[in-house]
Amino acid sequence: MNWKYILKTEEEKAHCGTHKEDEKMLYGGQKNIDKDKDGKITGKDFAMLRNERTRKAVKSDAQIEKEILAEIKKEGGALGMKNLKAIAPLKELKRVLNAMKRKKVVFMHKDGDIYTHSPK
Repeated sequence: MNWKYILKTEEEKAHCGTHKEDEKMLYGGQKNIDKDKDGKITGKDFAMLRNERTRKAVKSDAQIEKEILAEIKKEGGALGMKNLKAIAPLKELKRVLNAMKRKKVVFMHKDGDIYTHSPK
């Protein structure tokens, strides 16, 4: 055993040896950032990430409200925030829910459940 082998991490020791010694590997979440899959994180990867984020469709408040009401109806008139997370980002969701609460379209239970009727 030489000193390079001793200093290697367990993951590097378990590697099949197909990578070069001087080549750096991506670990953990870095693989998700490498959008062009060239093994390096560059400005091009970050530009691709920015474009991906801005391309996502922005829903209007009316569309979010419509989807919330449809989900509540599907669940039988009451549900928790867990069911609504797929509709919109949490910040937008809370903003729309607060507006709906002010208009008395939905009601919030003290435990956090959301109802279309006033909870008893």
